[in-house]
Amino acid sequence: MDLGLLAQLGTTGALVLVQAAATDVWQLARAGFTRLLGRGDREREAVAERRLDALAAEVEQALPAQRDEVRRRLLPAWQTRLGDLMEEDPAAADALQVLRDELLARLPAPQQQWVQNITASAPRATAQGAMFGNIINHPNPATDPGDRADGDGSLR
Repeated sequence: MDLGLLAQLGTTGALVLVQAAATDVWQLARAGFTRLLGRGDREREAVAERRLDALAAEVEQALPAQRDEVRRRLLPAWQTRLGDLMEEDPAAADALQVLRDELLARLPAPQQQWVQNITASAPRATAQGAMFGNIINHPNPATDPGDRADGDGSLR
């Protein structure tokens, strides 16, 4: 499997894992990810269990209205862990995919939806938006010289 697909699988696996915390499917997720991360080594399994328990405890201790934010904050660490696992052991991809799909089928439907509408309707207008992330713009002088002010201060 190509590295891009493995990274994507690690990301979607992490998303499902953090979504499962503090739900009825947590024990299934915990057991599956313990096996996956432990790879048959008892010491690795113990480390995975501690990390998984810490994840669940942090989500469970948050007020229900704050749990999605806690999950978003915890997600990058799990993306990294699962991404590293996919890089170190590409054979684990099949097991992660099966576990991810099984958990997805059992997780409750999302209770929240986020909608963002952005409109730009003027000549040379630009509209941008981000949800739960950043937008970083780097001007390219070769293709976008930008607006230049005339001597009277008006833009041309």
